[in-house]
Amino acid sequence: MEVQVMAITADEARTIAFPDSGFGRRGYAKHEVDALIDRIARTLSHEDDLTAAEVHHVQFGRPPIGKRGYDEKSVDEFLDTAEDTLLARTGVTGSTHHVPTARTDSPAVSDVPTADIPVVNLPAADSVPERADG
Repeated sequence: MEVQVMAITADEARTIAFPDSGFGRRGYAKHEVDALIDRIARTLSHEDDLTAAEVHHVQFGRPPIGKRGYDEKSVDEFLDTAEDTLLARTGVTGSTHHVPTARTDSPAVSDVPTADIPVVNLPAADSVPERADG
């Protein structure tokens, strides 16, 4: 069974409007989000070459203290759809190419038991023989 991806168009990207972050939350810096949305729209219009991976791994700064940015959840949901749209344009689907959902499910480093990490014992610096120049 193939899953249908909801795709966005360049016009939808150009006209998207995000709500401000909630009271007491700073949200994402608006100018940074707007710049990425512009690149998404240009890529969908074949004027840029933004990749799904770039969208997936983007990180936004925070607006200046006292200013509110865009609501994180609204932006993240749009970016998930944009990522899927860009991925579908390559002919690769989510079922054949798994991209972890970093914005929602990031594995913790502590998931790996330390007993399973191999230990490498290196000789002390003073016991390493010097190289002969020659």
